Amino acid sequence: MSHSVISAIVVGIALSISSPAFAGYGAVAYDQGARKQGFAWDEATQERANEAARRDCGSEACKVRFGVPPGKCAALARPESGPAWGGAVRKSVDEAKSAAVKNCQKHAKDNKCTVQESKCTKQ
Repeated sequence: MSHSVISAIVVGIALSISSPAFAGYGAVAYDQGARKQGFAWDEATQERANEAARRDCGSEACKVRFGVPPGKCAALARPESGPAWGGAVRKSVDEAKSAAVKNCQKHAKDNKCTVQESKCTKQ
């Protein structure tokens, strides 16, 4: 084997040993008063996902409403007006969407809730 091939193999082994296993954490942040929302998907840790969702939300009053573990799906629903919102984490994106709308409708009274964002994290 040539010196460059051996070097490439050594670098590849070193990177695989020093890199943590990839896990996709997510988070959903929401500012109920300003109706701003923020999302993070496939971050290395739950803490990073929480921080990224708060940044994406863009409001000091944004709170992380729920985290999303690896391999799960989440959705956030809200009506066109008013402070109501609903979120859910489920095994499939369709289940998450349905549950988020149902949770939102509990608080939205006559306003129809719609899904604002939904996605699944990587396993």
